[in-house]
Amino acid sequence: METKMETDVPSRIQGEIFPPKPILFGVLNITSDSFSDGGKYLRQDLAFAKAKSLMEEGADVIDIGAQSSNVKAEPVSEQVEWDRMKEIISELKREKVSISVDTFRPYVIRKALEEGVDYINNIRGFVDPESLDLLKEASKQSAKYVAMFSQDHSIKASEFSDLKPETVVPLVLEFFRERTKTFQSLGLADRLILDPGMGFFLSPDYKVSFAVLSKITKILSEFPNLMVSVTKKSFLGNALGGLPVEDRIVPTAISETYLWSKGVPMIRTHSPKSFILAQKTWEMSHGVYSPQRGLQEPGPFGIDSYRP
Repeated sequence: METKMETDVPSRIQGEIFPPKPILFGVLNITSDSFSDGGKYLRQDLAFAKAKSLMEEGADVIDIGAQSSNVKAEPVSEQVEWDRMKEIISELKREKVSISVDTFRPYVIRKALEEGVDYINNIRGFVDPESLDLLKEASKQSAKYVAMFSQDHSIKASEFSDLKPETVVPLVLEFFRERTKTFQSLGLADRLILDPGMGFFLSPDYKVSFAVLSKITKILSEFPNLMVSVTKKSFLGNALGGLPVEDRIVPTAISETYLWSKGVPMIRTHSPKSFILAQKTWEMSHGVYSPQRGLQEPGPFGIDSYRP
């Protein structure tokens, strides 16, 4: 006898089963000491090639960072940070690529907004008055702003934290409510994107990050304009016996697929291709083969066969 799932799932349209494909922010680190790929893309030609590769994999936005937030990273000057990224921003603008700039420095925020980038991604959550003044001055622009929660709103992740699995989500929600009120006062609430922070931004205890994942539906119910970045982060490695960065691809793809299945609309990732492959496999495992979302013939770069 057929079960209800066997008779219903193939005939239901995909929108009733799965959320739409999230906006994918492809990570481009133009740094010497990022935990995953520090030093690989400091040359402009290599950085542009990496950006192109991310787009071919399915990234919708290139998220450029030139100051590492790694626990052991050393700060560079604001001028060095800007100099590292300004040429690649100009090149990507000429190619009509959507750009996010990952920075917490007001000087770099100003320069990026002057260049007309699409997003400012701030790990400090725009908690400093100078950055908020810049956003107010640029209120006529169309850029959107990602405000990330972290345990101390510092300039980088930390090996020390008071957050616990049972306290982290209430504090994330409290911060999001406060940021929303602040951006409302600036007339920018409709351009605010919120990020719960993960890994060492929350705590070296991996259970703290997993507590956020387990409550992501609750967070989304109040703050649907959410971006989450779990990509290759420490909590995945620590939870699975100390996996090195290069072995976190599968845990990352599974976590990202979980986030998408819960309706997270934006995901920041090192590997758009890995996510899209996982997404397609998940859909087909549920009997969804619709032409607009199913596998097609390979495109010129191969990955077009996986794009929704």
